[in-house]
Amino acid sequence: MDSPIITLTTDWGPSDFFVGMAKGRLYSDIPNVRVVDITHGLEPFQLSRAIFVTRYACMGFPEGTIHIIDATASNDKRPYIVVHHKGQYFICVDNGLPCAIFGEDASHAVAIDVSRFEKRSSQTFAAYDIFCPVAAMLASGAELSDIGAPLDGFLPYMPICPIFRNEVLKIYVSYIDNYGNAILNITYKEFKDIQAGREFEMNVHGYLISKVVDSYSDANTSGSGRTSLLLTVSTTGYLQIALRQYSAEQYFGLREQDALTVHFKTPSK
Repeated sequence: MDSPIITLTTDWGPSDFFVGMAKGRLYSDIPNVRVVDITHGLEPFQLSRAIFVTRYACMGFPEGTIHIIDATASNDKRPYIVVHHKGQYFICVDNGLPCAIFGEDASHAVAIDVSRFEKRSSQTFAAYDIFCPVAAMLASGAELSDIGAPLDGFLPYMPICPIFRNEVLKIYVSYIDNYGNAILNITYKEFKDIQAGREFEMNVHGYLISKVVDSYSDANTSGSGRTSLLLTVSTTGYLQIALRQYSAEQYFGLREQDALTVHFKTPSK
């Protein structure tokens, strides 16, 4: 790629110096590089949020793109790694995120040999000291074997899954976006398969929802001007709870990993 693309997905925040420091190294080391900020607003130690952003924001880039993912605390026993997936490269920590994104097959991944990189007096900013130089190597055409040794496997990741028992579905809020919409951990297809055409009621902190709507414009407006809570389908294909022109997160106190219940009605004979 004549103008390599490097993306950054981090928990560095918008006001610290880390973003500028890393970008300076990338622009200095990689000719004609294009650096794309996916986000620097990931919450530290929130692995599920980092997984969600990586899965839905990084996969649409062209082959040859190099993704630097520096989010959540690293474990000294887990290596820094590079994964080659569908023509793209992902530089990250083997902390559960690779397993969640790429599955259990680690045949196209290597553990970075950190001894190959110059050590500074401080070793607290791995993205600068290791990830940026690795990105420069990949952009110049290096093979995975030039970077480190093959992995035997990824650290397992155990996601919170929907639970369906006795006509009751228990689901969870997996992600809350900037608008306060709460994305759930079940796809619309999965929900429809369980629903099987039956009526249902979803309890959202005391507010009941009984249908899935197509868009925000389907909201009913009360006399007070507040629109009704909506259950719709996000662009990811997962169900989401939304409040048109308001934040469902703030109005109903929703938080990531909140549990919600859906009761399905047995058709009367």
